[in-house]
Amino acid sequence: MGAATDHAGPVTAREPSTLAVTGLHKHFGRVRANDGIDVTFRGGEVHALLGENGAGKSTLIKCLTGVYRPDSGRVTVDGREVTIREPADSRECGIAVVHQSSTLISRLTLLENVVLQEGRLGRIRSELADRLVDSGNRLGFAIDPKARVENLSVGDLQRAEIARAFMQEAWLVILDEPTAVLAPAERASLFDLFGSLTAQGVGVVFVTHHLAEALSESSRTTVLRAGRVVGRLESGHQVDEQELVRLIVGDDAPHPSLVGEVSGSPLGAPDAPRTGEGASSDGAGIDGAGDAGEVRVEVRGVSGAPLWGRALHNVDLAIRRGEVLGVAGVEGNGQRELSALLTGSWSPDSGSVLLDGRPLADYLPPERSKLVGDVPDDHFLATCGELSVWENLALGTFAWQEAPTPGRKALRRRSAADLVSEFDIRTAGVNAAVRQLSGGNRRRVILARELSKHPVLLVATYPTRGLDVRSAEQVRSWVRRLADGGSSVVYMSTELEEIIEVSDRVAVMVRGRVSGVLSEAITIGGIGNLMLQER
Repeated sequence: MGAATDHAGPVTAREPSTLAVTGLHKHFGRVRANDGIDVTFRGGEVHALLGENGAGKSTLIKCLTGVYRPDSGRVTVDGREVTIREPADSRECGIAVVHQSSTLISRLTLLENVVLQEGRLGRIRSELADRLVDSGNRLGFAIDPKARVENLSVGDLQRAEIARAFMQEAWLVILDEPTAVLAPAERASLFDLFGSLTAQGVGVVFVTHHLAEALSESSRTTVLRAGRVVGRLESGHQVDEQELVRLIVGDDAPHPSLVGEVSGSPLGAPDAPRTGEGASSDGAGIDGAGDAGEVRVEVRGVSGAPLWGRALHNVDLAIRRGEVLGVAGVEGNGQRELSALLTGSWSPDSGSVLLDGRPLADYLPPERSKLVGDVPDDHFLATCGELSVWENLALGTFAWQEAPTPGRKALRRRSAADLVSEFDIRTAGVNAAVRQLSGGNRRRVILARELSKHPVLLVATYPTRGLDVRSAEQVRSWVRRLADGGSSVVYMSTELEEIIEVSDRVAVMVRGRVSGVLSEAITIGGIGNLMLQER
């Protein structure tokens, strides 16, 4: 697959359709996920859907795509009422959804994935491949039906999913956090693609927590809060990011910097200077750690690859006590492999990882679980959906530290209630199943579990991905407080502004290597220069 081409076929605009949602309700027990939603989506325009985690965005999308059935309400397409009981009904209505994580099967080709979706078995007809190529051409990019999914970039996967939807005559394409995993150049390409879609009468609905994108790329915006529509911005309406934030969180919302400052709370820590701040990378020791702060974690000459990932090449790093080491780079350059290395879930072919001077591999799993906090980017891997909120918060304790006696269970339920309040987890109660929570609230459960144990080392892999503005600010505040209390933190993000805000030093990864470490005058330009090395 490739980027935009100059040989796209002639654009033929279709007559724009309209999808109207009226009085849509969807409850999960006592939780009102959608509480009387009224919204209209039109073909030929880009519509941004905004709101905090748990505001009801995902539930609305799942009702429109047949994953959930609403409790009440009406959905009409061009004035005709439709009933969407399952995904096939949604596709018949011309609705397609592109999820944040690709649904394509990695070991198959793009064409084989198209065949699977259409439910066809037997010989693959060449006509399908021609339709897929034509779909890409009409949208302005080249597509190779024989390309294996596992060899494609994240941007290519998104374009392939949109092309697959377009070839099925979808007139409304819903994208869930489409830019969360894209590099800047791929974001620009995606927004160009929005233009190609709307020019042909296709409507684009995109869910995003990037308010600047919503303001610059959408013609209309709908804001949800607590399952209700609280704001509508029509084309030409002048609004800035601060006004959007007020719509999203409400006038009575606490300031992000004050959340979690409860005396005696699980994250409570004495005020402390940011150790190592501003230290030069020209000093002695690994990565110039020097004497500015005690080195707690050392990665020495690590090379090798896990079965599932990219190879690391001669990686050297040092993380000091009480500092946040940011790790920047285009996604897929070894960040997840480094996370697995630092949490002990993968051992390299050569080199070593030392925690307080002792090989990480020498720590027994119960000890390592207590000392190392692991916040992965996939909340489905780090939580058990069928277990309750309190059981997920106590997973590490009962797995390694304590026998689950009735008395200890009762104690953990009580402490879980404190964590739910401390981390603002939106749930019907500590006994509610985690599968009932939104993605952002599942991530809060992970953060509450891992940060509240005050780990010696915290490895946070894209911890704010998919979180709203206020939640992301809370995460950064929690991480800084943990470091100020003496913990070492490795913080990975593709958002360069975020990396600069939260980090004392920044390491940049390119193709499995550390291309450099910045510790003074950290700028987007400086990080960008290191990202361009060895590419």
